[in-house]
Amino acid sequence: MQLVPPIVLVLVTLTNIGRGFIHTFAPDGGAHSIAGLDLSHARQTILSLFAVMGIHQLVAGGFQLYVLVFRRDLVLIALVLQTAETLLGVVNLYFYRSMPVVVPGAAFNAALLVVLFVAVLIALRPAPSSA
Repeated sequence: MQLVPPIVLVLVTLTNIGRGFIHTFAPDGGAHSIAGLDLSHARQTILSLFAVMGIHQLVAGGFQLYVLVFRRDLVLIALVLQTAETLLGVVNLYFYRSMPVVVPGAAFNAALLVVLFVAVLIALRPAPSSA
């Protein structure tokens, strides 16, 4: 069971890096091509905000990669940070400032939140003693 948290962190890291590259470097940041947002109004503002989000995801993914490669003792902290961010993102997408269209990230993040929560609970459990 103690393999679950690092495996979840690997998957989250890859997700952050993948999303980060799309939001930062794709011509429309994925705003229209993936999320279906109308870019005819305030195109530059939307693309700039998507790029900021993508840069954040790349930084988060970089930190998570560092944890996985060099500091496995920080897996729990990395998972808790990602869980908090995902929770707030889900609250935003569904309740606070929801998007004008249904975006793929909404359902994905809701499911990811459950996986992250379970991984954090597993990481918090004491390791079985070898007696």
